[in-house]
Amino acid sequence: MSVRSKVFGHLMTEVIRKGTCVGCGSCAAVCPIESIELEAGTPKLVGICIACGMCYASCPSAGFDEGEMDKLVFGRPRADDEVDIGVKKVIYAVRAKDAAILELCQDGGAVSAILSQFLNEGGDGAVVTGLEKNEIWVPKPVVASNKKEVVECAGTKYTPSPTMVGVSSAVNEHAKKRIAVVGTPCQIRGLSKVTVGQFAEGKIKEALSLKVGLFCMETYNHASFMGFLRSEGVDVSKVDKFQIKSGKLFALQEGRVVYEAKLSKVKEYVRPCCQGCEDFASEYADISVGNIGTPDGWSTVIVRTQRGEDALMAAEKVGLVEIKPVEEGKAGMGFILRLAGLKKKKTEKEAE
Repeated sequence: MSVRSKVFGHLMTEVIRKGTCVGCGSCAAVCPIESIELEAGTPKLVGICIACGMCYASCPSAGFDEGEMDKLVFGRPRADDEVDIGVKKVIYAVRAKDAAILELCQDGGAVSAILSQFLNEGGDGAVVTGLEKNEIWVPKPVVASNKKEVVECAGTKYTPSPTMVGVSSAVNEHAKKRIAVVGTPCQIRGLSKVTVGQFAEGKIKEALSLKVGLFCMETYNHASFMGFLRSEGVDVSKVDKFQIKSGKLFALQEGRVVYEAKLSKVKEYVRPCCQGCEDFASEYADISVGNIGTPDGWSTVIVRTQRGEDALMAAEKVGLVEIKPVEEGKAGMGFILRLAGLKKKKTEKEAE
């Protein structure tokens, strides 16, 4: 007896109304008749539902089997030393050497450098996160076609963007044939569900050439986060960079810190969906990047697949990045593993 696919109604009941939707846009990206759209970050059914089951099967919050996904993406289960950070090949400290990238990048600029070389050597699109024009710190997916467009979108936004809507746009509207995608752990999980397994979406699967994941502990609700900053006297329209470091949030303007606060002060603005996320290091990316475990001005890069390693080494070969080992001590690998483990334990506690 065949089992009926779960459809958008199930997604509404089991994910959206429960507050666990991450707003990644995977459901909208795979709907074959474009009946799903995101409104203020929330999926809405705007047309008929043909009950294909693609939206539910692609949602990272609608059940996620790590053991199965490890085998589908990497071809093997994770080893004992990979339990908290995911399957890996090698871990490096990486820093961009390009002045234009270093001027605008977050931390070591590894992501921008890797994407720039990806586009230089045959990639025709990179889905990154930029900002809406005439809005204040409202993230949006951008399909970048060159280094300039990549660098313009450099920097962490800390509030969500529907990255998978950008992936669909890259493939269906821009007709890109070889793309890289940058995303947070939940977005990379959605992208992985979209491109592997029984319900894989053919065009996106064929075009996807590189998944670049970002380390992420949590993100903030845009409206309440901006409202909080304004209540603290911050002119957010003049802030050109946010940074989280050493347990504090920093807002910067032209390289100068204009506001700082302990993360505990902004805890209430964390999105509810983040409470159930156990993935800190973007475990299903080809290459994962973050700013912990390495010195200031460097990025920690976890290489997980051969294509991730190839992308990093290509950037090194042409002189876009420099690479060195990550230290094994408490301030290096120990810190990375501790934070990854803390996120998993926090999620387990929330589920109890």
